Amino acid sequence: MTIVRCLLQGVATTATIMTAAMGAIVLSAGSAVAAGDMELGRYLASECMTCHRAGAASGPIPNIYGMNEKRISYLLKGYRDKSLPNDAMQNSAMRLKDGDIESLALFFSKTSKP
Repeated sequence: MTIVRCLLQGVATTATIMTAAMGAIVLSAGSAVAAGDMELGRYLASECMTCHRAGAASGPIPNIYGMNEKRISYLLKGYRDKSLPNDAMQNSAMRLKDGDIESLALFFSKTSKP
């Protein structure tokens, strides 16, 4: 039962309102983590661009612009969790939360190399 419906029917108790509000918070938080935020990705990408702006497909620093979103997410999580070896990337990725990674993955998958 939604908060508005409870209020209209006159059965709004504190417990009912709190339960409905908590459900809305959980749902909104879950959707925020599941999908990346393009503007957050753009903001966070400035550190990545320090090295990856000059990246090439065959060079030691890869071009990540236009890379598959799932691949970027997988790689960043691997570096963050130290299951993929690369000291520089591990140091960069260790500060990232899942939502940050999803936002970076979205940004780079949709962005052409500058």
